[in-house]
Amino acid sequence: MTHKDVIVVGGGIAGLTAALSLAQKGKDVLLIEKNDRCGGLMNTFERDGFRFEGGARALVNAGLVKPLITEFGLDIAVLPNPITLGIEDAMLVINGEQSLDEYARLLKELYPGSEDEVERVISAIRSVIADMRVLYGVDNPLFAKKKRNPIALAPSLLAWTLKFLRTMYRISRMDTPFEHALDALSSNQSLKDIIGQHFFRGTPVFFALSYFALYNDYIYPKGGVGAFIDTLVGAIVLKGGEVLCRREVVRVDATDKTVTDATGSTYRYDSLVWAGDLKALYTTADASRLPEKARAEFTRRKQAVLARKGAESVVSVFAAVDLPPDTFGRVASGHVFYTPDRRGLGRIHTAELTALLERWDTVSKDEFYDWLTRFCRYNTFEVSIPALRDPDAAPPGKTGIIISALFAYEVTERIRAAGWYEEFKKRVETEFIDVISDSLYPGLRDKIMFSFSASPRSIFERVGSSEGSIVGWSFENEIPAVTNMFRMADSVKTPLPDAYAAGKWVYSPAGGPTAIMTGRIAAKRCLRR
Repeated sequence: MTHKDVIVVGGGIAGLTAALSLAQKGKDVLLIEKNDRCGGLMNTFERDGFRFEGGARALVNAGLVKPLITEFGLDIAVLPNPITLGIEDAMLVINGEQSLDEYARLLKELYPGSEDEVERVISAIRSVIADMRVLYGVDNPLFAKKKRNPIALAPSLLAWTLKFLRTMYRISRMDTPFEHALDALSSNQSLKDIIGQHFFRGTPVFFALSYFALYNDYIYPKGGVGAFIDTLVGAIVLKGGEVLCRREVVRVDATDKTVTDATGSTYRYDSLVWAGDLKALYTTADASRLPEKARAEFTRRKQAVLARKGAESVVSVFAAVDLPPDTFGRVASGHVFYTPDRRGLGRIHTAELTALLERWDTVSKDEFYDWLTRFCRYNTFEVSIPALRDPDAAPPGKTGIIISALFAYEVTERIRAAGWYEEFKKRVETEFIDVISDSLYPGLRDKIMFSFSASPRSIFERVGSSEGSIVGWSFENEIPAVTNMFRMADSVKTPLPDAYAAGKWVYSPAGGPTAIMTGRIAAKRCLRR
């Protein structure tokens, strides 16, 4: 039986961060990943010479990614990733926080008569940005280029910590859903939709309103997000760690401290970092021989985790286009959040969708497709064009485009059970391309060489994320994870001895930066042991 100092289960960004941090310290680390490649929700793939991002379209630095690259000496170049906000024909390329003034002017032009409400919203965004700048605008001193002694590190660490604690206190008081905050600031539903309909339902207000500051913090790795993942994997191996792919862990024995994969191979660990889906941990772990108190806590946590569901997911359309990248570059940057109609979704994605699901057995395909057409017409899309950031991402004179929108996993499951899932995916491709062709990129549909799509179900099948979620737990119900920034260090704890968890399921709201931080915290717990 193989014995390791630490076994990391899950090769997403959290697991890779943990494994690399431990290997750097000389620990004998084994990372086990069930897919054929690491990356999870950060992955890149090619189709006929076109590079597409299968998960995150870019990385948010957040004071973590660049310091991580520097600390571990990763050989990866990062490219600019300018963000454009588009509403109908109006395009605004974000260039620093001063773009917030331009955004305010744009909203006032789009919604005459609501100028005072726009001012209130913009003022709230400025206030939140001032706090979040501490978290996302400064390199985290825990990732340092060169290790310094504690005395040398103390001044910068103390200054950062004081700002961090003050910020955490302020934003801990802003954990209400952003919809409630916008309701208090404006009565114009269309204005509220344009500002917030591309956020997951119930997203905490501090996270949603701070996002304007993050638009300038996006970076794009040369070669795609997957190239960054591959670089992390290579660094782990170079530092003596081991990475095993195509090995799904099917059992964790909490008493013997072993994990067993689907091939029947068993590995013993001193410490375990579970960086995969949290529901999988609680369904594969055997805690039956733990002391009574530990068993009771495990059972309580298991019930809480299994009773909850993930947040909304996304549906994405990938298309190869017989047009050069500069055709798109003349319209906007290579990463766009675009709304084709200023009226916004209104009740289409809330009350109307709920009503459809409640009487699903009587809903015809035509009725559903009518809803889908309106859902696409008034929605906000994330549009990504890799070749506008990295020319090597497509054949010469051609362009790959990714068009995404939030979508409910439950809908795709109902459709799959009804037997018309593939038909639905083709219809989504048509609707998405038609909307973008009629608005952002006129005539796009006539230049499509091929297209395909991915749904929340696709994400579940590919990476095993519960309900196809990309940001962890749904904000609409009680969250079985740490949500208080003051307790982030506790987020990695599990009821199993010497076992820690990391990633988007252990802290909420989650994203790439949070996954990196929890991976780092879990590694430090293992080192402390």
